[in-house]
Amino acid sequence: MEPIRVAICDDLPGERDTLLALLEQAPIATVCTQFGSSEELLEAFRPDKFDLLLMDIYMDGMTGVEAVQKIREMDKAIPIAFTTTSTDHTLESYRLSVLKYLEKPVQQKEIDDLLRLVKLQKDSAPQLAIQQNGKTQKLPLSELMVLEQQGHHVTLFLKGGSTIQLYGKLSDLLPQLEGQPFFCPHKSYCVNVAFVVGINEEYQCYKMSDGKNVPISRTNRKAAKKEFEDYLFAQTRGIG
Repeated sequence: MEPIRVAICDDLPGERDTLLALLEQAPIATVCTQFGSSEELLEAFRPDKFDLLLMDIYMDGMTGVEAVQKIREMDKAIPIAFTTTSTDHTLESYRLSVLKYLEKPVQQKEIDDLLRLVKLQKDSAPQLAIQQNGKTQKLPLSELMVLEQQGHHVTLFLKGGSTIQLYGKLSDLLPQLEGQPFFCPHKSYCVNVAFVVGINEEYQCYKMSDGKNVPISRTNRKAAKKEFEDYLFAQTRGIG
């Protein structure tokens, strides 16, 4: 089992050491990275770099709440737990989809329960089963940006820039994507709408977060626009 990647952000070294000690005693393995300020965390943060963020609220400079607001603009899914001495920010916790609110001093059981919850979410995340080299592999849908039919192969474009090429048809993979935020704007393409940043009206294509353009067929233009707008609306409601 891969360890849970934890980012700890607190401007007090002693508080970070306390959390590290609790994480080391937890029954679930972790790999931890420390940050002494919100600014330091934001400079290093990238979507999918961490599995969990432990964020102090009251820090010199940018507060934890302000930092999480910026992080939610980049990554709407990463589990976040506020660590603080006050419960004055419970409303912000709800609005920013914060998983837990841990009052200091944080207890071992709270950390253990939090890690179990993060692991459960990670293990139950939707996946795409693919065949490679005679073996079945499972790819988290959160890492899959675009599927493209190219001749007798399907190319999977992943978050981070890597690709996987499979022999077969796009239509054979689509049943696994039902109920997830995927849409086929063209017979040769299927996109993860979470990675769409806009629609180029002139060239009629989805603009993806990695700069890739995915064509939209004439018959799918109205549906493609509605799919994107519905997704944005749902996300806005989900995080406030």
